[in-house]
Amino acid sequence: MEFKALSKVVTACVVAGIVSVLLLANVTFYEVLMSQLSQWADTQSLGVWNNSPHY
Repeated sequence: MEFKALSKVVTACVVAGIVSVLLLANVTFYEVLMSQLSQWADTQSLGVWNNSPHY
C-alpha cells in the first residue's frame, strides 16, 4: 500500500517538474520573441523617420 502512495507522489512530482519546465520554456520563448519584435519595430521606426519628408 505504501508503495502505491509513494508511486503517486513521485508521479505527481515528475508531472509538476515537466509542467514547470514547459512553462519556463514558454516564457523564455515569449521574451525572446518580444525582444526581436521590439528590435524590428525600432528599425522600422528609424527607417520611417529617416525617409519622412517632415523630418
